[in-house]
Amino acid sequence: MVVVGGSGGMSERYREVVEERGLELRHFENRVPNGTRRMLGKVAAIFVMVGMVSHSLRDQVKDLAADDAPVVYLRSASVSSLRAAVASLGTK
Repeated sequence: MVVVGGSGGMSERYREVVEERGLELRHFENRVPNGTRRMLGKVAAIFVMVGMVSHSLRDQVKDLAADDAPVVYLRSASVSSLRAAVASLGTK
């Protein structure tokens, strides 16, 4: 799973939420490095925390979303918001 935006200080908490579902997290707070799409492998979902994301970072997400990976926009950068969104995907 990919989380875009949010708070860098919350990365470990975001990671815990995703790992509870048996998945791996990649968190990009400020920018997506060049070549990231090739390194990611299969992306289950992309979560964009719209309250804490720049317009340019939001636009870079389009390059990460491949095939049928849903892009989910969250109003809040909270852990509970991410937990609810991950749970709604029905993965695991």
